[in-house]
Amino acid sequence: MKINYKIDKERELIIETWPEIITVEDYEHVKLSEFSDADFNSSYDVITDLRKVAMEFDEEIIEGIVNFMKINSNKMKNRKSAIIADSPQVVASSLFFGQKNRNLSVKVSVFSSMNAAYKWIKENW
Repeated sequence: MKINYKIDKERELIIETWPEIITVEDYEHVKLSEFSDADFNSSYDVITDLRKVAMEFDEEIIEGIVNFMKINSNKMKNRKSAIIADSPQVVASSLFFGQKNRNLSVKVSVFSSMNAAYKWIKENW
């Protein structure tokens, strides 16, 4: 199964839905697809729905994602990234991810619902 995304131009938002198990390669593939999408805008905020994820993100996966973000920081800067998670393992991994990418200009926060994530996204920096 792959990561799916939707670009909502009206709300200036990218919504990603992740499957039960992902790899760094899955993440890189979906991001490269987003970057080449005609509707992509690097200033759009992102909501990542991890509620279907059934794995714990180990440090290798988190490091791989953060390294990809560093390499492509010009396409991911000055945005908010809301992570929706409902399992303790995924929440903990998401918080660890937020700590690892502090040096990037992406503000990350974790939520349990789409409504809460969207409300935070729409708040001003």
